[in-house]
Amino acid sequence: MPNASRYLESGYTYHLTHRCHDRRFLLKFARDRNDYRKWLREGARRYGVAVYNYCITSNHVHVIVHVDDAASVASMMQLASATVARHWNRRKDHEGSVWEHPYKCTKIQDGTHLLRCLRYVSLNMVRAGAVSHPDEWRWCGHDELMGSRSRYTILSIERLLQSLDIPSYQSLQSTYASGINEMIARLEFGREAAWTEALAVGDRAFVERAAINSHNRRKFEYDPVVAADKDSWAVREDRDSYSSV
Repeated sequence: MPNASRYLESGYTYHLTHRCHDRRFLLKFARDRNDYRKWLREGARRYGVAVYNYCITSNHVHVIVHVDDAASVASMMQLASATVARHWNRRKDHEGSVWEHPYKCTKIQDGTHLLRCLRYVSLNMVRAGAVSHPDEWRWCGHDELMGSRSRYTILSIERLLQSLDIPSYQSLQSTYASGINEMIARLEFGREAAWTEALAVGDRAFVERAAINSHNRRKFEYDPVVAADKDSWAVREDRDSYSSV
């Protein structure tokens, strides 16, 4: 899973994943998930980061962002994670790590691949068996994508429409929701490792460019991603190459 501090590039969309230390369920209470969402919203506003979706679970968070400036994304993630950790440690009279460091990233090609990633993130707690539909989980961007949240919003809908090349918010809601409902009806919401473990997901040309632009000497492996579009690929670092660098 690529280290965000090494791979974030301006001009691209990324799926960021940040896990609690030792995968412990440190966000199991609503107050902690609310705290993270509050500071994610503040970070996006303060540093001007375009957030496309998010999901706050009991032991990790997902955030999809468009990177205009890598330092701004880093500042947003640092504000949310550090503030939540400080509050959690103070309340629990605890010393030590709350988060695994650093958070990880996967570059996502805009368009249909980004749309699939939006759904994948929203379905996280359905996949975990906690809810039967994303609209039952308050700590994700599903309600904003569907237009049912008007206060304390986080998502940059106008920027998202541009990245998806979708003409209107209504079109986005229809396309996104129909896909969510079809995936749930067909039980097609299982874990797909590429969205969190790959360097990049997109068509073959996109992931090859991502590997070329990675600026390191490691080897990469290309794998087809199970998808309806038939041209979806993931590129990941070859684990054997770590010992050869």
